[in-house]
Amino acid sequence: MKLVLAAAGLLLVPVVLVAAAVGAGAGGSEATGPGAGGAPGLVVAATRAGFTGQGLRLAVAVGLAESGGNPAVRSPNPPTPGCPQGSTDRGAWQLNNCYHPEVADACADQLACAAEATYRISAAGSDWRAWATYTSGAYQAKLGAADQALATLAAPTADGQIPAGYGTPGPCGLSPATDYAKHLVTELFGTADIGGCAPFSGHVENSDHYPVNGQAHAIDVMVATNTALGWQVAQWAAANAAALHVKYVIFQGQIIDFRAPAPGWHACRDPASSCARNHFNHVHISFTANA
Repeated sequence: MKLVLAAAGLLLVPVVLVAAAVGAGAGGSEATGPGAGGAPGLVVAATRAGFTGQGLRLAVAVGLAESGGNPAVRSPNPPTPGCPQGSTDRGAWQLNNCYHPEVADACADQLACAAEATYRISAAGSDWRAWATYTSGAYQAKLGAADQALATLAAPTADGQIPAGYGTPGPCGLSPATDYAKHLVTELFGTADIGGCAPFSGHVENSDHYPVNGQAHAIDVMVATNTALGWQVAQWAAANAAALHVKYVIFQGQIIDFRAPAPGWHACRDPASSCARNHFNHVHISFTANA
């Protein structure tokens, strides 16, 4: 775990769309956030832990230099001052079990928990001297990858515009907001099994999966029996509804509709409806028609 002042100085990085913690309030299993590692996983975990600005950029670069963003990495060390029996660096940020015994192995191996410990140890991203890849300067080779991940996962612009380059053409494509959210789900949650536009079959009448002017406004994120992943995706979409132009989200017989005056998760009101019966192996996310 290490740091050196970047030659570029302070960099204001974009706001990152983050995953919300989930729990019984949404009717789902307890989950801790996206489990995917690599640069996207580091970005999400570090952002949720509280890192911002240059501290966030360095947290991602140091994590990449330490482990490649792999939360399962273990690196044994020979005896060092204060650790005569040797020690082990653990997880994405290689948190040492001798110098930081307060960080349990289970925490070091879990991106969200490890990011919180890293936030504390690094004084909110201002002091990285405990990391060898910082003091050696090795982290600097990872700044480009960190910047790319931060840009990829950046939120829409301040005026609510989806980043340029999203949207697929008709006759059965995806609107820019829908395509952008599909891209983010793949990056953040490590799944590409996502349904999109359907040529006027297989869904309820007037489904957002059916194209309007050649583009659909809904995705189905397939999770099979992994309900924890399903609630992670559902709560992430709900937490970022305004930025993503989400209209409503459905999963496991629960819906949150952002057209309502006070949106909140609740059971689908008609037990015979598609909402109540057909969304147990996938998360349905619909988007507004003008995005």
